[in-house]
Amino acid sequence: MVHSPMQWRHGPVAAALALLLAAPLQVHAANEGSFFDALERYGADDFSGCAHFLDDLLQRGGHFPEGGELLLVECTAAAGDLGKAMDHVTTLLPSGRLSADDLLHKDRPGLNALRNGPAWPDMRKRVLAAEQQRLALLDAPLRRELLERAERDQAAQHAAVDAGGGEAFKATAPVIKANADWLKSVVADKGWPTYALVGHDGAKAAWLLVQHADHDPVFQADMLPLIEKAAKAGEADSADLALLTDRVLLAQGKPQRYGSQFTQADDGAMELRPTEDMEGLDARREAMGLQPLAQYKATLSEMYGKPVR
Repeated sequence: MVHSPMQWRHGPVAAALALLLAAPLQVHAANEGSFFDALERYGADDFSGCAHFLDDLLQRGGHFPEGGELLLVECTAAAGDLGKAMDHVTTLLPSGRLSADDLLHKDRPGLNALRNGPAWPDMRKRVLAAEQQRLALLDAPLRRELLERAERDQAAQHAAVDAGGGEAFKATAPVIKANADWLKSVVADKGWPTYALVGHDGAKAAWLLVQHADHDPVFQADMLPLIEKAAKAGEADSADLALLTDRVLLAQGKPQRYGSQFTQADDGAMELRPTEDMEGLDARREAMGLQPLAQYKATLSEMYGKPVR
């Protein structure tokens, strides 16, 4: 099975965001006016179009995938409306879905313009205060351990990718097993690590440890309803739930639901594993905050440097 090539602190959408923010990709449009249409506009430097679609989505109370709110701020500021971008920051900051580190440091045209504006010094103080308040409410030792274990996981994963993937992933087994065994004890003691308990980054790290625990499909299946409950309560990422759902279904000998899992073919290309109802796939993916399949394949090809079918 091919493991996720994305940096662990980002979901699939954020991985596409990272690529698009670095250099435009050839991607395929999703439904008109959707989040992914806005993402494509941003990749084409159409900042006004991106801001228009995302602002409309916000007003309609639509779903923003992980990292989507930051794109709203970035596009609005890059389009030249710094006041409205500031208003978005003010509105979204209490949700915890805007990364303080990204707001303060990420080198992007819109964010750079925002930080150079006259209203930024006061906003910077508010961002820092909100971050301090957020961190004070978390289980800091647990969050720190989750982040450290996720970093070790990703170091092992990227080493395997650099070594050509395939059999090289066997070298990740000791790290993955140690992380899974540790997380089992955490869940037994404290329940699933939610946003409220360990923050967005800590919850993402916990999901990653489960997602990669293919050696223990019973553990993955046991964690799935916990993550589903958290996602329904707004305490976990729906995209994470979708990816783990696919892992569990495949381990049970069933087709995956969201088309997130690929395998490496004999010719070295990546191939989609068996997937139910291909005609309805993109609609299911969008509902969970996942890219359209064609765009996801482009992301995987860019990340792995190999063809994706």
